[in-house]
Amino acid sequence: ALAEEEEDSDEESDREMSEQEEELEDDPSVVKDYKDLEKVVHSFRYDAILKTGLDVGRNKVEDAFYKGELRLNGEKLWKKSRTVKVGDTLDLLIGEDKEAETETVMRVLLKKVLEEKTESEKYRVVLHRWKKLKLPKKSMSK
Repeated sequence: ALAEEEEDSDEESDREMSEQEEELEDDPSVVKDYKDLEKVVHSFRYDAILKTGLDVGRNKVEDAFYKGELRLNGEKLWKKSRTVKVGDTLDLLIGEDKEAETETVMRVLLKKVLEEKTESEKYRVVLHRWKKLKLPKKSMSK
């Protein structure tokens, strides 16, 4: 009886996998390496949104900030407490390729803010998250 049970569970996990894959294919022309996350945030500060979207600790955000690795809409972030609004992109630099002149970022896009708040008066938001996004380097000569 044992062997049969195992077979059943395999089939189920296969089926679940294929369902998930289909969901992602709503636009075949776009490489979807991002995820839509519905999250709850207590404020729209840059560091709060980034931390929630990337699921990283506050120290990681602090470090990146002091190293100048945070961007808001492609510009270097000067203040972690900046408020972000819908449509803003928040980037955390994770690597660069000097020869190809590209940099790799983890990016969070504040996609939308839902009308209804949570019971504890927090905001519900939809975030787009890219774990690895290659960008052409901008010269940071400002």
